[in-house]
Amino acid sequence: MPAHFNEEPVQVMGASDLERANEKLGARDLEDDKDSDAKSSDDHAIDQQRTHASDSAGEKMEKLGTYDKYEITEEDCYDELGYSFPKWKKWYILTVIFWVQVSMNFNTSLYSNAIPGIEAEFGVSAQAARCGAMIFLVLYAFGCELWAPWSEEFGRWPVLQLSLFLVNLWQLPVALAPNFATIMVGRALGGLSSAGGSVTLGMIADMWEADNQQYAVAYVVFSSVGGSVLGPIVGGFSEAYLNWR
Repeated sequence: MPAHFNEEPVQVMGASDLERANEKLGARDLEDDKDSDAKSSDDHAIDQQRTHASDSAGEKMEKLGTYDKYEITEEDCYDELGYSFPKWKKWYILTVIFWVQVSMNFNTSLYSNAIPGIEAEFGVSAQAARCGAMIFLVLYAFGCELWAPWSEEFGRWPVLQLSLFLVNLWQLPVALAPNFATIMVGRALGGLSSAGGSVTLGMIADMWEADNQQYAVAYVVFSSVGGSVLGPIVGGFSEAYLNWR
């Protein structure tokens, strides 16, 4: 195939065209410099506003009297919040919550291995005996809705401590139950007293920003799964070698 050459004459840029092109490039560079200067000035203005806001907040707090009230926001005390905790402290707290969550789900699943003993001692059907697990889970759902707002108002620590105390307390009527109705009441109160995942997930929100919560959430969810799996393993040995109580 024969080669085809362009028959148009070669375009040569004159001195005037070259000067015009250089002027356009220079104007473009000036616009870029103005944009960068404006952006840096905006950033500097934002920093000044934040500094002024913190200074004004400090001045307001200094001017407050003994009985005056001032609402402290996150910007006023960010360094004191859980977001600023060192990484080891965050995961230490979360590991304690991990085992709390394991114990709560362990309590839920362990009951299933006591069903044959309850059925034999109180003369109820297996389906009726399983109602102890059902009522615990139903009241557990309502308990999460109660404990979570209280933890926002009174703090996570006292709410979790009170929840664990009540959950363990309501196990005593179940273990010492003279009749099946006592078991149902004890299980219902135990489920209602469980703070559960609502408070633990709230603690994650206290220590991690929304964009960095994925590993902490997965860790706590794994504790729920682990507790549910651990219950039948321990319950199998308990059912084989121990009384249901």
